[in-house]
Parts: sequence; structure tokens; C-alpha cells
Amino acid sequence: MTEPSEKLRSRARRFAALLPAHVEDIVLTGSAARGMADELSDIELLVISDALPEELPLDERQSWTPPAAGAMWYGGLYEGEKLELVWWTPAYIDERVRAIEAGEIVDHTRLGTAEAIVNGISLRGERHARICARLARYPDGLAARILDDVTDEWVDWVDSQRTNLRPGDALVLAQALIDTAEGILRIIFALNEEWEPGWKRLAARIEPLAVKPDRLAERIDAAIRGLDLRAMRALAAETLALAPQTAKSRRARERLLEPL
Repeated sequence: MTEPSEKLRSRARRFAALLPAHVEDIVLTGSAARGMADELSDIELLVISDALPEELPLDERQSWTPPAAGAMWYGGLYEGEKLELVWWTPAYIDERVRAIEAGEIVDHTRLGTAEAIVNGISLRGERHARICARLARYPDGLAARILDDVTDEWVDWVDSQRTNLRPGDALVLAQALIDTAEGILRIIFALNEEWEPGWKRLAARIEPLAVKPDRLAERIDAAIRGLDLRAMRALAAETLALAPQTAKSRRARERLLEPL
């Protein structure tokens, strides 16, 4: 574990101790929980409670209410370190975990909850252990649904990517590269039946996976930095070759292999 991780964990525990007793559960997530923090990392906490804390010991406090009942985001400084706090009600997190456990959620944003929680560290309460037990098994059929979701997008828009190669359109080209890379990664984590993480420190996240194209993180990074859509499409086609073959995945692979 890195020294920054130890420092952030210690501060997270001190912050958690200051929250009122009605806050049932506090979970440290992010790079500090995984032991991968560096000097740029912050403290990320999931706080579970029916009621919001009236006061938070944060300087430069900010907040944001997502378009969902039972959720709130807070940010600020604690002991000079950036701290992000996600507040969810027990009902909100129980429904999210139920839907993930049932294989109903396939989008990256919401599915990332599973990876964040199972790699988290409980600072208060017993709910975290129960959730981890529920998420210990990858849901049956989820990998197939993720593959279908990604290839559905690829079949629809892969032909139109030619327009992204116009001179002066680097912005849309970069977005196409990122979208394709995220689809590749979603498929690879699904094939390995591993909860998909965020995409920071990608090489370290991918390294233990058994099923993947060679030099996956390196090739994604090179294609994005070089704005090389052809290389990214080739990598996407190689990824689909590793997946179970369906009519849609075969069609998507054929289109990805078409010359631009």
C-alpha cells in the first residue's frame, strides 16, 4: 500500500468519527481504499443514512443534487485534503444493489457502484459486509447483456465514424475513440466476469484479467493519444473475436474491419 493511501485512510477515519450517530454506514472508496493513492488522490466516502448530516466539517464546501431521490454529493477540504462524499439513503443503495445483483443494470456509470463498494473499506456500520456478500458473485447473463448493449451501439454508428476523420474535427474524433475504448473495456471486464471499474490507472486494472487482447491498456492509450481511429477499431474487432459469437457481434466485427 502506498504512503499517500495510509495518510488518506487516516484522515478518512478522523472525518468519519465526526459524523453524527444517525449516520449508519460510512465506506471509504476510491484509490485510498484500494491502496493505490498518490499525491493527486483525494478521499472518497459513501455515507448511508436516512437523514443528511446537518453539519459537515468541510472547508470550501460544495454540494450537488443528482436527479434521483435519496442521493446527494458533497465536496470540500478536510485537513487540507480534497474530500468527496456521496450520501445515499438505505432505500436508494438497497435498490441499486438489488438491480445490479439481478443483472438489470448494464450501463457503466451505475454498474461501477459494485466495483467501488466491493473494494471499499467500512469505517462504520455492518451494511458494507452484507452488500459485498451479495455482490461476490457475478450475475448470470450479465456479460451477455453488456455485450449486446455495446454491439448494439457499434452496429448503429460504426459506419458513420468515417465523418470523424474530416480535417478540423479532432474533437468528435477524440469522442469516437473514447466511446469505442469504453465499449472495449466494458466487454473485456464482462468476459472476465469482473465488475468494471473507473478507467484511471487502467494498466493496473487490466493486468490481472485472463481474457483480453495483448497490450490492451497500452494500445488504447496509444490510439487515443495518436487520434488513431483505425487502430481503435482494429482493437474493438479483436475484442469481439474473444466474445461469444452472436449475429449482432459478428455484424459489428465485420463493420469494424471495413476500411475507413
